[in-house]
Parts: sequence; C-alpha cells; structure tokens
Amino acid sequence: MITIISPTTTMKFDKNISLNKSSIPYFIDEANYLMRLLKNLDIYQVQNLMNLSEDLSKLNLIRYENYGLDSNVRLQSILAFNGEVFNCMNVSNFTEDDFDFATDHFKILSGLYGVLSPCDVIEPYRLEMKSKLENKEGKNLYKFWKDKITDFIIKELSTHNNKTLLNLASSEYVKAIDIKELNKTCKFVNVEFKDFNEKNNKYKVIGMYSKQARGHMSKFIIKNKIDNIMDLKSFDLMGYKFNNELSSDCELIFTR
Repeated sequence: MITIISPTTTMKFDKNISLNKSSIPYFIDEANYLMRLLKNLDIYQVQNLMNLSEDLSKLNLIRYENYGLDSNVRLQSILAFNGEVFNCMNVSNFTEDDFDFATDHFKILSGLYGVLSPCDVIEPYRLEMKSKLENKEGKNLYKFWKDKITDFIIKELSTHNNKTLLNLASSEYVKAIDIKELNKTCKFVNVEFKDFNEKNNKYKVIGMYSKQARGHMSKFIIKNKIDNIMDLKSFDLMGYKFNNELSSDCELIFTR
C-alpha cells in the first residue's frame, strides 16, 4: 500500500533535524524543465499564475533565480514542507525504521517535482498543481503530469503485495492521477474526515481539521507500519473513528 499526500505552499529550510537518508527526485529532469519556464516569468506573470501578493511574487522570483545554484539551500521533502499535515506528522519523533517505511510507502505529489519520496532532496519553490503554466504538453500542469504520475505510481505499486493507493491528498492534487487507469491493475481508496453539524444533522468536511487528521493518520500509518485497509480502520486520533455505515469499498469515512 502506498499513501499519497499533498505538499504545502509554505516551506521551511532551517529545521533542526538532520537525516542521513537522501535521494534525488525521480522526475528531476521534468522539474528542471518546468523551472526553466518559471525563470522566464516576470513578477506580474508570477502574480497572476498563482494569485499571489506582490511580496510573495518577489520571494518566488528569487527562489526561481536561485534554483540549481550550488549555494542554494536543500532539504529532504518531508522536512521542507511546513503546514498542518506535516506538523501533525511530528517527523522529529520518527525513528530510522519510520523513515525507511515512509520511503517505501509514502509519496508527496508536487506541481514542480511530480512525485516525491520523503527523503528526496528539494529546493525552495512554489508551483501549485492547479497552476495554468503553459508547457510542451498543454496549457496546465495536469496535462504535463497526469500520465507521468499515474504510470509512476502503478509501477511503484507493482512491487507491493498490497496494490492499494490510499489518498490523503487534496482534490487539487489527486486530479493529477488517472484513477480509472490506475484501477485497472491497482485499487484507489479515498479517505475523508467529517464533523457532525448539529444545525442540519449532517456530517461535513472542515478544512483545517481535515488537514490535521490527514497528518495524524499519516503518522499513525508510519508509526504502526500499516500496510492494509483493515488495520487502518482502527485509527481513532482527534476523536475521529471509522464510520462503517458511511464508508464503501473505495472510500473510508472517519467521523466525530
């Protein structure tokens, strides 16, 4: 079983954690190609591409200029991303065995790098998967990445006994996978975390809580070396519990 998660728009490269493990992103050539496109943009184009403020656009122009320089900062992806999911994973408490398991069983989807393993070394960047960056494959990144990411994940799952792709990524990023094609040889399973709304007596996904729960579930999977859906159903952090009534064979719903 492989679990996919989304990256974050914020990154932090001054972590006090050091890892002995490091690897090169599988799609590094593709990332370099996309970065060449980004380097040609001016501040207004960057602003429009990702709907950023002027200050954030300036920051990312500097990142694009520094990309590839020997002096540029680099860090393993699982340490570099800085958001609710990664904070709740609490990577600082991971053991070497945890990192080994994560390397084989976790992938981070990325607008620039396509797919990242946790110990892939990356540089500061911002490029969201939904960005309409025109490229040789089409007018957006979905055109560029969909076949590549899908083929890569199918190939990775072919080496696993359990050929399940567990989705803890956002809808923006999971759109970069051809689920219909993947389901021909593997199995796609989505996970949702929902809170009960007393006003209308219905369960609803609340963005912030859902992100936190994805992080806690990621940590739960890694710490317990979970490699099947049945064991995953025992997850009960943050008050969320598996809801058999709302779940299906291809979607696991956890409620509170």
